[in-house]
Amino acid sequence: MIVMDFTGFSSQEVKANQLLSKVFRRTPISLLNFISQPTRAIVSVMGVAFALLLIFMQLGFRGAVGNTATIVYGKLSGDLVIRSPDYVHLYEPRTIDRAWMNMVASHPDVEGVDPFFIMLHRWQNPVKNEGCTSAPPEGSFRTVGMMGMQLDRPVIQLEELAEKIELLKAPDAMLVDRATRAEYGPEDCKHFSDTDVGKQTDMGGKNTRIVGHFKLGTGLATNGAVLVSDVAFGQRALIDVQKRASLGLVRLKPGKDPAVVRDSINAWLASKAPSSMLAIQILTMEEQRLWERKRWLNETPIGMIFTMGVAISFIIGAAIVYMVLATDVASRLPEYATLKAMGYPPSYLAQTVLRQAWLLSFAGYFPAFLTTMALYQITSGLSGIPTFMTWPRAAGVFGLSLLMCTFAGLLAIRKLLKAEPASLF
Repeated sequence: MIVMDFTGFSSQEVKANQLLSKVFRRTPISLLNFISQPTRAIVSVMGVAFALLLIFMQLGFRGAVGNTATIVYGKLSGDLVIRSPDYVHLYEPRTIDRAWMNMVASHPDVEGVDPFFIMLHRWQNPVKNEGCTSAPPEGSFRTVGMMGMQLDRPVIQLEELAEKIELLKAPDAMLVDRATRAEYGPEDCKHFSDTDVGKQTDMGGKNTRIVGHFKLGTGLATNGAVLVSDVAFGQRALIDVQKRASLGLVRLKPGKDPAVVRDSINAWLASKAPSSMLAIQILTMEEQRLWERKRWLNETPIGMIFTMGVAISFIIGAAIVYMVLATDVASRLPEYATLKAMGYPPSYLAQTVLRQAWLLSFAGYFPAFLTTMALYQITSGLSGIPTFMTWPRAAGVFGLSLLMCTFAGLLAIRKLLKAEPASLF
């Protein structure tokens, strides 16, 4: 056991140190160093917590990008997706010839293929409520996500839509997503509701009437979304919906494995119509969701910004911990030199610094975690973006915290090389 010299400590500090010495088999030098200056310890912990908070928030926003990218796909029925080879993202899917959908529907493992229509279109704000002082002017234009489907074969699986499908039979009717932002001009200045039913606006150059609302989610490509019938979609998109569709949603017969059937259909089409390989692509629904998520995270500026934010936050945190440890080591060089003179090897001194770095990691993680939980709730409430904590993210940031502090500790250990017993004389 190390015998510590408590000269210079107050009587209370001596008692605390003696108590810690009894609790631990060996004197907890790292812990004593950590708590010997409470003010500096608190500031250090706050610095680490701030860096971890930045990492949590960047990962939260990055996760929200992935979550919003697949909101619509998460509610679409179908086991396979037929899409154009020029597909960009959900709201810019291009179109495919429905003849290919009919051909796929004749495959023995397929139960049916339903068309889905979606695109970005122009929305004109309805008559403004004079009480909405901060609302955009009426008549201003915005981009809205317009979705369409056959009313006899609804492909969006939402319980509340079942009783509202009949409302869409009129060619000028539309349902508005309640996730649509206030900038689109709702009557109550916040979100679309029953008070907006009956309002008329221009969408795609056609007069369109709000007949109801639903809740799905808009994604990142637009802040607003509406649902219309396939007929209304064709009138506003100026495409023949009987011949073209944005996506084909393939329903398989019970018990069929989507990946196996996808390969079977591709081989079957290649033998019957080789040109299909250039006209369409077929993915499982899970593959399409992963593709959409990867596209938004890795191929768009917004996803890459949050990824870079995580890296920058890690560097900031490592710098904070390094400055704390380097300053502490520099101020305690005589003590470390004394331990060296007593025969303790450099490896023991290095472990002392690393343990102090790990204490900073633990102490900074928990306030950062609790603060993040509160900020996630606030962010979701104010922006409508689904930001929430996941256990993999919590564990991942904890691992990053240990890695960050270990890295900083290894850098600070270099200063221990200056702790020479000869410097005491």
